[in-house]
Amino acid sequence: MWHLTEAGLTCESYKKVDGEIILDVEITANRPDWMSIIGVAREIAAIQGTKLKKAKEINLLKKSANFPIDLIPNFDLFERWTGIVIKGVEVKPSPAWIADRIKLMGHSPINNVIDITNYVMYEFGIPMHAFDYDEISGQIMTPQLAKGGEEFTSVDELSYKLPKDAIIIRDAERLIDLAGIKGGLNSGIKNSTKNIFLHVTLDNPVLVRRASQALGLRSEASAIYERVPDKGGTINSIKRAVSLIIDTGGGEVASDLIDLKKQEFTSRNLEVSFEKIERVLGIKIPDAEIINLLSRIGLSPKKTKNGVLCIIPTYRADIKIEEDLVEEVARIYGYNKFPKTLPTSQVASTKIPYYFDDGFILKLKNLMVSSGFSEAMTLSLMSGAALDLFEIKKENCVKITNPISLEYEYMRPTLVPSIAPGGKLFEIDKVYPSENYKLAAVAKNVPFSEFKGVIDLILERLNIINYKIEFEINKSYLHPSKSGTIIIGEDILGEFGELHPRIMSALGIKDSLFCFELDVKLLESHSKRKIYESIPENPAQFEDITLTFPEKTRIGEVINSVKTVNRLISKIDLRDTYKDSYTFRIEYQDPRKTLTNDEVEKIRKEILTSVKAKYGGQIRE
Repeated sequence: MWHLTEAGLTCESYKKVDGEIILDVEITANRPDWMSIIGVAREIAAIQGTKLKKAKEINLLKKSANFPIDLIPNFDLFERWTGIVIKGVEVKPSPAWIADRIKLMGHSPINNVIDITNYVMYEFGIPMHAFDYDEISGQIMTPQLAKGGEEFTSVDELSYKLPKDAIIIRDAERLIDLAGIKGGLNSGIKNSTKNIFLHVTLDNPVLVRRASQALGLRSEASAIYERVPDKGGTINSIKRAVSLIIDTGGGEVASDLIDLKKQEFTSRNLEVSFEKIERVLGIKIPDAEIINLLSRIGLSPKKTKNGVLCIIPTYRADIKIEEDLVEEVARIYGYNKFPKTLPTSQVASTKIPYYFDDGFILKLKNLMVSSGFSEAMTLSLMSGAALDLFEIKKENCVKITNPISLEYEYMRPTLVPSIAPGGKLFEIDKVYPSENYKLAAVAKNVPFSEFKGVIDLILERLNIINYKIEFEINKSYLHPSKSGTIIIGEDILGEFGELHPRIMSALGIKDSLFCFELDVKLLESHSKRKIYESIPENPAQFEDITLTFPEKTRIGEVINSVKTVNRLISKIDLRDTYKDSYTFRIEYQDPRKTLTNDEVEKIRKEILTSVKAKYGGQIRE
């Protein structure tokens, strides 16, 4: 298992079934040959330096009858179509050795014909399907694209409404097969079946995947077709299946072996120099060792004047260029044999294109963590149901054309729904379609003042002071009277407030839940570098002033306004509130001298005049 994993065929777990050890291997998308017992055995033989036992050459029996079958090819749908008719087959339970192996693959044995098609698919990694020959109306088969909406009942008696452009097969009267995914019940093998048509097709991988996703139906066959099976292996796999069917159920070959294809699928030559192998890998592997390594994986290497010439079999369609051969040498040689070295390249003196500086984001993360929040990392996709719950218009969102499920159908326009059910979480990531980075946070069952303090801390540490808060929002998921918008000039930094009661009820949240979402780019652009000045030698003067204001006066605006009245006002804080009265502590300071009482009184009068004119504020006697 470790050697397989080291070579790229990840195998990290196994299970025991009836005394047999079943390896659980993870197949990469570029290696469909590993989706077969022979392919994995071939890999193990290459790693261990042993030889793979070659299967005996199977010669089909001469046909004893001529059962006609008319296949109408469409090479845009089936790149290759191989088939044969067998008459007089007895459909019965599979022999124990086949049934046992079908069970080990996680399936229940059905009958000898169906079990053999599955057995050979796992053995060769090429799907095949058996039809009841007598149920094919007119003995004609035509592949087509579904128009969309057709009713289809599969061999396991499940009904589907087909999506547009799924590959289907029709006989003279009806739809009989959902190609590459499931066979049809109307033409499937039954206990009464006597004559069968067995076929292997090379289906269009894009169309199979789209149909599989649209139906939410994934089979072993569709998984193989998505990766494109061995284009040169259809005849050998069908010969193997015919031999097993006749051995277990009798019967006779009743047609010629049909093999429709637009082109020949044969092995091809590819050469690579020893010099390039050494240059790319950075180590010198002896020429004889390279020849041996490539021979072990079945590439029939021959030494040439400058390198090695390989014959690439059809089951290794992933090997296309010289670098692929170099990778094969390194993989079988063993990456762990490479010496450990440090990079010797020079450090770039200028920023590379698309350089992403995450320094500001790390600063925000540190502020959030120090405030007691935990970071969340959620998917960028969300469901249409979540958008509906948060009353976000779907037409303004990016919809995935082929989502893997309805849970991941839209690119998220906001981070809040992803972390809303959490306790005290934050996330920094992109939203769509703007692709802007946002900082979002939620806090459940905390006082509003504590939650608002986190926003104040962020703005304070970034030296953002010239902002104002409008208690009007355009976010439907926020409480309409307990939320606000943070604004600087014409820029909206973000919104904050309590989650709408309707949403909290739907999420089963009984406590209060506050959230905010801020635009990272705007935060960075409005943040200011802190400038340090020497400590004034002259002491400051302090005084507390209590003012009354009309109802709904925004005290934050009052504080910002007072700071601008006179340059000698160094600081102002809100110290206490009672009904309509607000007590402010004001600090006066001149760095050049100590202020007199008369000078302070003059500044105080300026403050009172300004506050009265702008906000109707009066000093409380």
